[in-house]
Amino acid sequence: MSALVRSELLKIRTTRGWYAYLTVVVLLVGVAVAGDIGGSDDFSRSTLDFQVGLVEAVTIAALLSIILAITVVTTEFRHGTITPTLLAAPHRERVIASKALAAVLVAMLLALLALVVVAGVALIWLSIIDADLHVGDAEIGKRAAQMILLAVLWALLGIAIGTVVHSQVAALVGTLVWAFLGETLLLGLFGLLDLDGARAYLPFQALDGADGTGGHNLLSYWPAVAVSLGWIALLGAAGTERTRRRDIT
Repeated sequence: MSALVRSELLKIRTTRGWYAYLTVVVLLVGVAVAGDIGGSDDFSRSTLDFQVGLVEAVTIAALLSIILAITVVTTEFRHGTITPTLLAAPHRERVIASKALAAVLVAMLLALLALVVVAGVALIWLSIIDADLHVGDAEIGKRAAQMILLAVLWALLGIAIGTVVHSQVAALVGTLVWAFLGETLLLGLFGLLDLDGARAYLPFQALDGADGTGGHNLLSYWPAVAVSLGWIALLGAAGTERTRRRDIT
């Protein structure tokens, strides 16, 4: 199993897109944090709530994690490399598990990189303006841990989606359409049908609740994590069965 995971990590690291992911994380997170600090007054910058909020820029790494995870699976089908992969490792469930573990490790790396960028930009800027720093506060550590877990959840969902939809374009476009349009339409429909309580159980609504920030009509943190894991398990089981039955010759 460890050899399979190393193989998957090598595949990720040797693709041209790998450096694009790293670059995008650094640039977007840096811009997001700088924008938050630059657009706030001196009093707000010194508050704990504001500095905890800066950590939420790591959500960008989570969004990239689902894209990367989908491509970890679908690229093999797109380029036909799934055939030699499964010939070398005939147990398809183990191949999927190794891809999931590799995606989780990379997602954690992207989240940690994002946290480093947040810390770098925030500490330098806030120190220059003599703002009170709360870097050692437990709330910041808690939110950072939640952001890392969020990236892991998004990555696992990406793997599950990739195993269900083997077409790379369909998986990526379908995920974006569902996240930004499909669930929005369902939210409106649930409102018309007086099913507001069901809204929070949609996949990306559950993931929104799992970022630790809370919000109207969202589940509280641990229920949101549990529902997210439920969707991952459901889609993962369906995708594993589909991949297991697919003819790859």
